[in-house]
Amino acid sequence: MPADYNGTWEMESNENFEGYMVALGIDFATRKIAGHLKQTKEIIQDGDNFKTKTLSTFRNYELNYTVGVEFEERT
Repeated sequence: MPADYNGTWEMESNENFEGYMVALGIDFATRKIAGHLKQTKEIIQDGDNFKTKTLSTFRNYELNYTVGVEFEERT
């Protein structure tokens, strides 16, 4: 059984995120907004099955997956 990741996780920092966004060609205004966002991640784990909820000021989304099984994520 994998490690237990159940719980709610708060982002503490995002080092080098600005440089990453520059490399992706993201415009200045969007980079400034994104750099100030803090996300909360809720993880619900049942064995190898995971349900993750990502919560932020501008966008919330949910992803369900099973370890070892290919899946698609919309970004």
